[in-house]
Amino acid sequence: MPKHKGLTFFVVDMKSPGIDPRPIRQIPGTSEFNEVFLQNVRIPDHNRLGEVGAGWQVAITTLMNERHGRYNMTPDWSDALRLASELEIDGEPAANQSSVRERIADWYVQCRGVELTFMRTLTAISQGKQPGPENSICKVITASARQDIASFAADLLDSAGAVSGREDAPSAGMFHYAYLAAPGMRIAAGTDEILRNIIAERVLTLPGEIRVDRDRAFSDIPTGAN
Repeated sequence: MPKHKGLTFFVVDMKSPGIDPRPIRQIPGTSEFNEVFLQNVRIPDHNRLGEVGAGWQVAITTLMNERHGRYNMTPDWSDALRLASELEIDGEPAANQSSVRERIADWYVQCRGVELTFMRTLTAISQGKQPGPENSICKVITASARQDIASFAADLLDSAGAVSGREDAPSAGMFHYAYLAAPGMRIAAGTDEILRNIIAERVLTLPGEIRVDRDRAFSDIPTGAN
């Protein structure tokens, strides 16, 4: 891909001098990733992955693996069904409500479609092929479905949906944590908008957005310093 020529991928030893990782505290109260500052860090060539100038291929393969890894969604449709079966509305299980069953059925269909897409990816990997753009489907669906299921559960739990903590909250706080964390999942490994562009252009082969510099590598684009 001409646009990404000139990129080279390296593995950086986090114990190298000059690296300063600073945890980012997220809304749920956890710190699952960091912002990393590098000051005069030297990386040996034997830490390079792939050929010089071929770093984009390594990066996109890494991203596709991450996106298909996010197909394991918690909570999923079965968690929503279990909760709806345990809670009551007007003296009967919430799962007896047609509107509740309809929503859970939609999530089941989405999760089943993601599962089959994931199996397709595993088949390709078993044949020595690289994960393809189909993994973007898995990520964009599971991230939004997880947020919808968590919001649905919070409404169903009423005031108990605001309780956090494994010991105090219903379902060990799974729905509460997912409700707070789910918006970030729609940014990690590619925003919804980026993934939909990938699906449209590379899976459905729809016309891409107009880019006047599509055939020029980043390293060849003039800058103010040139």
